[in-house]
Amino acid sequence: MMRNIIFVALVLLGFQMNAQDSELEAFKDLFNSEKKIALGEFMGLDATEIARFWEIYDEYSLEREDLVDRRITLLKKYVYQYGSLSNEEANDIVKETFSIRDKSDKIQWKYYKKFEKEFGAKKASQFVQFERYVQTSIDNELQTALPMIAKI
Repeated sequence: MMRNIIFVALVLLGFQMNAQDSELEAFKDLFNSEKKIALGEFMGLDATEIARFWEIYDEYSLEREDLVDRRITLLKKYVYQYGSLSNEEANDIVKETFSIRDKSDKIQWKYYKKFEKEFGAKKASQFVQFERYVQTSIDNELQTALPMIAKI
């Protein structure tokens, strides 16, 4: 299941370079539904937890939408400019990368606290572990696929 999530994410990131808005939204929806299925299996929620967990998770997903769009925009910028990247452009890309990661960490921390309050530290930790695993896997695949600045 996790390989499916990573595959859909990479297809989304690659496909979106030339996709129409409706196509991009369809791929985002596919990624999010695959991710949600895998998260549900990973969390092992019981019947009393399911509704509240997904309510909080949907809030989390909604809050992250801007970050997803910013990240896609940043990747497009890098792909289109890496061959002629100036110092200023490289600096802008690094600053935006740190800004996105900082905001992502703050959102995860915010929702960790919400999940901890509702379900305890173990379930909240599982949520963070899952999210970090997905993001790290995507980052790893992107690092493999994208050219390094030093090699440009």
